[in-house]
Amino acid sequence: MQEIDELAVGGSVSLKGPVKFGVVRVSGSLKIEGDAEGDEMRVSGSSTVMGSVRAEEIKVAGSMKVSGSIEASELEIAGSLESDGEIRGGDVEIAGSVRAKRITGEEVKVHGSAKAEEIAGNEVEVGKRSKVRGLIVGREVRIGKDAEVQDVIGEEVYIGRGAEARTVEGVEVHVDSGAEVEALRYVEEAIVHEKASVGRMEKVDRLSREPS
Repeated sequence: MQEIDELAVGGSVSLKGPVKFGVVRVSGSLKIEGDAEGDEMRVSGSSTVMGSVRAEEIKVAGSMKVSGSIEASELEIAGSLESDGEIRGGDVEIAGSVRAKRITGEEVKVHGSAKAEEIAGNEVEVGKRSKVRGLIVGREVRIGKDAEVQDVIGEEVYIGRGAEARTVEGVEVHVDSGAEVEALRYVEEAIVHEKASVGRMEKVDRLSREPS
C-alpha cells in the first residue's frame, strides 16, 4: 500500500493503489488504480478512482468518477460525481449532479440533481427546482418548490408548492398549492391544498416499507 501524507495535484498524476492518504487536493487530473483511503480529499479538477474510496471528508467542485463505492463522514458535491457502487455518508450535500447505485446518509440534501436506485436517510431534503430520479426513503422527507421527484416513502412527507411526484407514501403527508402527485397513500393524515392535484388518494394500514 502506498502511503501519502499530503498530495497536491496541479498537473496529471497516476497512482497505483491501494493508496492511504492524509490530505489530497486535486486541481489538475488524478487517477488512482485501486482503492483509496484517507482523511480528506478535495477535487476541483478531475479525479478517477478504479476502486473504492473511504475518507472522513470528500468535497468535489470538479468531477469525480469512482468504479467502486464511496464512504465519507462528510460529503459535499458542488460539481459532478459518478459511482458504480454505493455512496454512504453521515452528511451528504449535493449541489451539483450525482449518479450512483444507492445514496445513504444520516442527512441527505439535494440542491441539484441525483440519480440512484434509492436515496435514503433519516432526513432527506430535495431543494427548490432540484431533480431526483429513484426512490426516496426517509423519516422526514421535504420536497421543495418546483422540484421533480419520482417515488417517496416517509413518516413525515412535505411536498412543496409546484413540486411533482409520481407516488407518495407517508404516515403524515402535506401537499402544497400547485403540487402534482399521481398517487398518494397515507397512514394517519393527508393534508392536501385545494389547489394541489392528486390523482389517486387512499388510506392504508401501514407503509409498504418502514424508513430505517
